[in-house]
Amino acid sequence: MYRIVQVLNNNIAIVKKGDKQEIAMGKGLVFQKKKGDLISEAAISNLFVLKNEESKENISILLKDIPLDYITTAYEIIENAINKYDYSVQEYIYVTLTDHLYWNSKKLRKGEYIESFLPDINEQYPVEYEIAKDALEIIELKLGIVFPKSELKNLSIHFINAQTKSDSHSEMSEKKVNEQNIMQQIEMILKGKNILRSTDNQNFYDRLMIHLRYMLDRDGQQTDDSFAEKMEESLKKEYPKAYETAEEIYQEISEKTGLDLKPSEKVYFTIHLQRIL
Repeated sequence: MYRIVQVLNNNIAIVKKGDKQEIAMGKGLVFQKKKGDLISEAAISNLFVLKNEESKENISILLKDIPLDYITTAYEIIENAINKYDYSVQEYIYVTLTDHLYWNSKKLRKGEYIESFLPDINEQYPVEYEIAKDALEIIELKLGIVFPKSELKNLSIHFINAQTKSDSHSEMSEKKVNEQNIMQQIEMILKGKNILRSTDNQNFYDRLMIHLRYMLDRDGQQTDDSFAEKMEESLKKEYPKAYETAEEIYQEISEKTGLDLKPSEKVYFTIHLQRIL
């Protein structure tokens, strides 16, 4: 039996068995249940482990109102990448990919979907492109949604962005301390630019701050500069205001934190800023 730590919605909960916390998923899994109640293993359709408190917080923010089908579909896409392609990812992709699938599918249904402006990445990232091709098939099979082919670029970027390498425990501990200090400085910079969390923008702001934290996690893992430069040119044309704001903020972050910012990181930051602006 698992004990409920936090109910996220009727289908999803953070649960505990022994000292290990996990995300449990199942249709109507925690309907009319509350923190402290028990649920049986037979009622759970999917489980994945929460490695740290940060993961718990991020999942609570981003997945609370997303239907179960989207979460399990994203989970299957990621597990396919891990098992079929031996692809190593950071844990946060379970959150960001689910979020992407849900909101883009809503735009598609409303006729508001905008095809990707990103340059072709097939040659630079063949493995990620194959993962994305599999993902489109899984999405169509599980959700009945047929995305345009340009969605391959968006899905590929999620895996490029989340690819990771193993670090020792001491390296990770030191890195987390440094990241926390830098995050505090970044929040002060954003406030100085009048980018503040409000009732109207809290969802997008939270997504931005989560991305910033993961951007710091990726320090030293650089996307190919020529690829980032192509993306920057597209962003300047498509989202001039967001790009200009991102460029100004990145200059200040670089000066005040000493962080060696990569071109690819500025690109991702611009995309998040566009959602707020």
